[in-house]
Amino acid sequence: MLTPSSLTLLLLGITPIPTLARSLWLQTTPQSPVPYALKKGAGIALGGGNTFPVTGNSSGNAFCILHTNAAGSYASASGVFPHVHKKTYENFYAVKGRVQLWGQNLDTYLANTSVQETRILSQGDIGAIPWNTIHTFTLLEPDTQLTGVLVPGGFEEFFFNMNLSPSGGGGTLPGAGGFDNEGLAKWDVYPQLDFVPRRDVVNGKGGGTGNWYTGPNPLPGDAKAPIWVAKNYGPKYLSETGGRYQIVAPFVTGTHTNGTFSQGTLTISPFFSGASGANEKIKSTVATAFMVEEGQLEVAVEGYDEPAVLIDGDVIFVPANTSFSYAATAEFTKFMYVTGGGQGLDKQLMDQGRSWNSAFYPARGPTSRPMMRI
Repeated sequence: MLTPSSLTLLLLGITPIPTLARSLWLQTTPQSPVPYALKKGAGIALGGGNTFPVTGNSSGNAFCILHTNAAGSYASASGVFPHVHKKTYENFYAVKGRVQLWGQNLDTYLANTSVQETRILSQGDIGAIPWNTIHTFTLLEPDTQLTGVLVPGGFEEFFFNMNLSPSGGGGTLPGAGGFDNEGLAKWDVYPQLDFVPRRDVVNGKGGGTGNWYTGPNPLPGDAKAPIWVAKNYGPKYLSETGGRYQIVAPFVTGTHTNGTFSQGTLTISPFFSGASGANEKIKSTVATAFMVEEGQLEVAVEGYDEPAVLIDGDVIFVPANTSFSYAATAEFTKFMYVTGGGQGLDKQLMDQGRSWNSAFYPARGPTSRPMMRI
């Protein structure tokens, strides 16, 4: 279609230069906070199966997202040395295979007033590790993917530098890329080598109170203890605003992160026919990232010619104060979200919605029975 300016040029006998369409799709993670989408597995890659679809540079230091795809073995149960971060909050989200994660608050560990906890995470499970919490993990199956969320962004520089540093050497720690204790502290890594991971796991759980695949996993009221949420067993909220169903399942909120970030999943229906909100854009004051788990998600961002259509494993990032919209283009679409600041899209939807006890949204109509899936 010709624009008025293009038509004027043609009448003057001048061929207009075609304008290149702006695409959200990139080949790798950018070095500044711009809107972008990446196909599954794309991003800044390091050895050992580590890929960074979102970094401190690309998110304005809001958060970092790290994918680890590697082989594990329950027999060897080898992993990183136990350690603490004083400034970095780190979440472990199992995408494929199984991961074992251990966690215990450092102060209560030293005072012997708490018990060490461990969970075996399978697809859709998460372990949240606040600051000042001893943790270590290991991959358990030959084909495992672990998605880590680290806040604030910038911690990935430790991995980049560790990858460049020589391994081994006197006084260094195994798996620390040649860094000694002083060098690790520079990167907010503090080894806790007296911590011995417990092995007495029964039905995927060791230590601590609460359920693990036997009942609800309510979120705690503070930002001190590790958080464990089994897939679909955490709290859920149903929003019906804007002409579609949206189920928010938070893993951590601003309450648990001192207002620094939030993470969870969104399950959404397509817009109802004639829905008023189908063409509305939102503008969040904080950075937002989505990673699709199932179904198909269409995200349109102001200033870009075409929306990005995402499927399983694809990631999209939208900087703060950028207008965008998102819609399900498959009947049942679910994706993980991460927002900066703890006051993002999820908070708005939970405030608008109501408590919900199902992993499925209702069939069409607010009084219908829950939707059944085969």
